Amino acid sequence: MVTKVGILVVHGIGEQKKFETVEEIVRDMATALKADKQKNLQVRIIINDQNTGAYGASQQTWEADDKEPLIIEVKDKNNQITELAFSEVWWADLGDPATLKTELSFWAWGLSLWSRKQYKNPNLATSNKVRPPEDMKGNRPEMDWKGRLRFFWVSLVILLVLPVLSFLSVILRKVLGFDLRPDILVQYLGDIKLYQEGTRTGKGPLIDLGQPPRVSVRRRMVKGLVKMSLRDYDRWYVLSHSLGTVVAFNGIMETEEALPNYLNQELWKKWKTQSDFKSHKAEASLTPEEEENMFPSRPAWLNNDDIISRSELFKKLQGFVTYGSPLSKFGVVWPAIVPINKDNSVFNPKFEWLNIYDPTDPVAGKTEFFNFKTTGNKQQPQEIAYKAEGIHLLSHVEYLNYKPSRKTPLIKQLADWILEGNSFQPGKPSLGWPQPSVTSIYNTIRIVMWLVIAVVISFVLGFLVRFTLPDFLEKIVLEIPYLYLANPLSYIILGIIIVFIVGIIMRVLKLNTNSR
Repeated sequence: MVTKVGILVVHGIGEQKKFETVEEIVRDMATALKADKQKNLQVRIIINDQNTGAYGASQQTWEADDKEPLIIEVKDKNNQITELAFSEVWWADLGDPATLKTELSFWAWGLSLWSRKQYKNPNLATSNKVRPPEDMKGNRPEMDWKGRLRFFWVSLVILLVLPVLSFLSVILRKVLGFDLRPDILVQYLGDIKLYQEGTRTGKGPLIDLGQPPRVSVRRRMVKGLVKMSLRDYDRWYVLSHSLGTVVAFNGIMETEEALPNYLNQELWKKWKTQSDFKSHKAEASLTPEEEENMFPSRPAWLNNDDIISRSELFKKLQGFVTYGSPLSKFGVVWPAIVPINKDNSVFNPKFEWLNIYDPTDPVAGKTEFFNFKTTGNKQQPQEIAYKAEGIHLLSHVEYLNYKPSRKTPLIKQLADWILEGNSFQPGKPSLGWPQPSVTSIYNTIRIVMWLVIAVVISFVLGFLVRFTLPDFLEKIVLEIPYLYLANPLSYIILGIIIVFIVGIIMRVLKLNTNSR
């Protein structure tokens, strides 16, 4: 007998190619399983490819719809076979193209985060079905002065990094032939801006014309969830990283009335045919006013009482993993974008939500505002501190990388959890990081670290400016009053002025409106 387990992978920010993320995870997970000498597992990777392909294609085409592109076949000592079938929610192609307008829009947005109002109320037809993020005492997160100060300082550091990257890109291209794109910050962090926008400034996908960009991303997420539920899995899991955790969370928390709106007619028919038909009708039909105010808009081929039952959709969903997640940051700045469904009795008793974070990862953190109870009365999520990488910032992309030197790599912990179908058993943390006492010290001095980073970057910037200026121009510039190119404080003060002015202008213009 073969046990079939599905894994749906949701990538984060960046410019990932189709199947690139899922291939990396499969490679590391299969390597970790093969390296387990105690269990002595037989591990084989199966690729569902196609013989057809576009003219002049440079490589074989993989399946992307009805079949899973990658499968890890595992055979244990008792000849029990388990297939770990991987699918992917890929949305990297939905970002805005790199243009001067995109760059300017990104910096205006990024430098004004500290001054933004919270986006709290989407005013939608299904708003009564969800609640905003809140802590265990029912307190909702607010943008206090400490949070605004952190946003201000991080914006300042990123602003100072921009000219340094521009200098380095020129030097590396001439000396080493290595192309370091100066717009790398826009290409990566721009996805966060894209996801919170109220309207798309560019053309965007035709199917979501006039809708916020995140509608198209959520559409792929919901389709992925529905396809997973329709496949013949014994159980299935969702693995999500970075901004992909927000995408996945939105799909899992979406209301039953709105879920059908994301599907095409063919997938809706499959859902109605293969799942419990009784679960497709709501107790009360939507009124014309509610239907008009839905998000996304409701297709004409749906009846006003058609729904997707979440208990039916998630009856075999056994695990949700968020790693490197900015959910709590969204909960503070854009709480209306990450609402929590009020009915979370839909998950089966074995369901677990694991939130894995490295305190050195500035994107990640505890999901302290997203607790809810399952039918098993287990408080969710489980917060797991993990040492992804010893280098600050780099930890964000190192969570699932397999390294033999580690005693309990995260990818092996997740592989065992998914393979066995039992409760997650985290590995024992090593001495020091990320023990609570050590991480508490780090969290205390984190703002000092950003200050040090800003000073170091300013020194580098001063050196590069003096080094690259022609002699005649340097003499002219040095004679300008109050402009001291060698003094790092000059760049810090100038950066503070720029961040402050941009933040005030954006606040006055109220360019931070959103719609869910």
